[in-house]
Amino acid sequence: MANNRVDAVVGDIIEAVRNVLDKHDVTFPEYRAAVAFLAQYNGAAPYEIPLGLDMFFNATIHDIEMKNRKGSVTALEGPYFRDEAPAVKDRLKVLEGKGEPMIIEGTITDLSGEPLDGAELWIWHSDPDGFYSGFVPYMPEADYYRGVLKTGPDGAYSVRTSVPAPYTIPHDGPSGALLEAMGRHPWRPAHIHFKVRHPKVLDHITQSYFQGGSYVDDDCVEGVRPDLIHTMDERDGVKVLHKDFVLDPA
Repeated sequence: MANNRVDAVVGDIIEAVRNVLDKHDVTFPEYRAAVAFLAQYNGAAPYEIPLGLDMFFNATIHDIEMKNRKGSVTALEGPYFRDEAPAVKDRLKVLEGKGEPMIIEGTITDLSGEPLDGAELWIWHSDPDGFYSGFVPYMPEADYYRGVLKTGPDGAYSVRTSVPAPYTIPHDGPSGALLEAMGRHPWRPAHIHFKVRHPKVLDHITQSYFQGGSYVDDDCVEGVRPDLIHTMDERDGVKVLHKDFVLDPA
C-alpha cells in the first residue's frame, strides 16, 4: 500500500463518500445517474470543473489557511482577477452615469501595527449590473472597476469607485444543474475583491461584503464569514467602506 499525502487525502475522501452512500442507501440506478451526470463535465466549458469544485470547497481551504494565520481573514479570489490591472491613485475607472458612488479606504499594517510602505493593493469588483470588465462585450478591456495602487509610509489607501451588485455564477452548465437539483440558487452577494502583496508579509486575498445585502446570509459558494461583513458609513452623501488589513509575516 502507498503511504504518502496523496494516498492519505484521497483515501479519506473515498472513505467519506462510501460512508455517505451507505448512510443514504443510494441505489445502483442513482449511482449510475451520478456517474452520467459527472460525465457531462467532459464536454462542458473549461471553467466548469473549477467552478464546481470552488462552489463547495474553496472557502473551506481558506478556513484551513486561517488556522495558521493571525491577521485579517482571507477569502476566495474568484475567476475575475487580472494581475495586469491598471495602476491607479485615488479612483477606479467606472461607467459614467451608472451606479452609486463609493469610497474604499483603510490601512495596511503588519501584526505589530507597523504600516506597510509600498504595499501593492489590487481592488476589483463588478459593475452596477453584476458584470466584470474584461468578461463582457460592453467592457472588453479589463480596466473598469479594477486597479492596483501602492500605499505610502503611513500604510493608508483611499480609492473612489461605485457600489457593486449581486450576480449569478455561471449556471447554464452541469454546476448550475447540480445547484438546481439541490434546490439552491446561483447568486453571490455584492462584494469587493482585494489582494495585497508586500515583501514583508504573506500574500493576502480576501473579499468584503455589505451588512444587510442580498444573499449575504445565503451565498451560493458559502464564502461569507462574519469578519468579512462591513457596515458602510456615509460622507457628504457618498457611501464609505472602511477596510483595514493586518497581515502575517512572510
